[in-house]
Amino acid sequence: MYQFRFYNPVTVYFGLEKFDELPTVARYYGDRALVLYSEAFNRHTDYVDMILRMLKERDIYTLAISESMPNPRGEFVDRISRLCRNERIEVLIGIGGGSVLDSVKAISASVYTNASCWEWITGKEELKMALPVIAVPTTAATGSEMNSGGLISFPERREKLSFGHPLLFPKAAFIIPEFTASQSREYTAAGCADVMFHIMEGNYFTRAPKMETHLKVMEELMKNLVKYSRIVVEDLHNYDARANLCVIASWALNGFLENGTGRIAVCHALEHQISGYYDIPHAKGMAVIVPKWLRYIAERGGAEQVAEFGKAVFDVKSKKSKLQTAIETVDKLEYFLYAELMLPSSFLAYGITDKHFNEMVQNICHGGKLTGIINLDSHDLVNILNSCL
Repeated sequence: MYQFRFYNPVTVYFGLEKFDELPTVARYYGDRALVLYSEAFNRHTDYVDMILRMLKERDIYTLAISESMPNPRGEFVDRISRLCRNERIEVLIGIGGGSVLDSVKAISASVYTNASCWEWITGKEELKMALPVIAVPTTAATGSEMNSGGLISFPERREKLSFGHPLLFPKAAFIIPEFTASQSREYTAAGCADVMFHIMEGNYFTRAPKMETHLKVMEELMKNLVKYSRIVVEDLHNYDARANLCVIASWALNGFLENGTGRIAVCHALEHQISGYYDIPHAKGMAVIVPKWLRYIAERGGAEQVAEFGKAVFDVKSKKSKLQTAIETVDKLEYFLYAELMLPSSFLAYGITDKHFNEMVQNICHGGKLTGIINLDSHDLVNILNSCL
């Protein structure tokens, strides 16, 4: 039987004309705002100045801070949280990609605790309150604008930790496709890949039986993602492609696709270790790992599901065996990621070696196994990481 609980309270305002409503929404939650924005977005557009001007016209006190880190740090979250308390901030507005949006959600929780960010993320402090957050994504990638989770790095501990809590859903998300056009081809491509991995690994490639409706939604989202990714990397200002990718990104990780699928995230666990040690962008690390993981599980009993993915998303035709179909599927995925999106195919591009691989997998497995399409132990994970070199 299928059983799940789905909850998502985020109000979405989609399209540039809806953006005029942002000051009204912000004013509803308070008249003292902290705006955390992406430095890259501000450098390439005039939208941040426009937003600050709109808030000022509604008599909203605004403290604006830029962020440029690909992996937000716990130290940064703690520092800005103290600033929010000192400035009596009442609402947080995040303008940027996943790093900015994850940061404002973590800040919103940390403001009301006496503990460090690391302490409440690891469960040593209970969350009871959080500042309201308004999300303005400038990338179609992480889907952070429509969920209650995020990732924070603690480089001094070599940790990259995920967090999530119902209090941390944004109150509103202003999704403006034109804002995402500020992204370079490189980061646009990485964002497209990130969206696919959220659907593939977290929800599609799981052992649990899936309701056909959920399965078909996932397949259509991924098929359209491939279609519009191919368009946007050739025409960065293609509005139709940008708009579709914004919707796909939000629905890839807003909780709906997780309903009853039994989320297992092997590649995400591996990549969080990699970026915890080497501080590389999450999507680029995932682009290296995911095809190697798929090939590995296909060759060890998981060929059927990999083959079905290929037929649904890449129009792979059935071969003499499911394994042959699965291998062609991985080949198609690699061509999409490495030839069409032009993402690096090896950790060597980032100066990563096998020096810490054994330590990393022990941090994940702790001597046990990860369950999924096939169960994987520490030996399997090291083999997958070695194939990424």
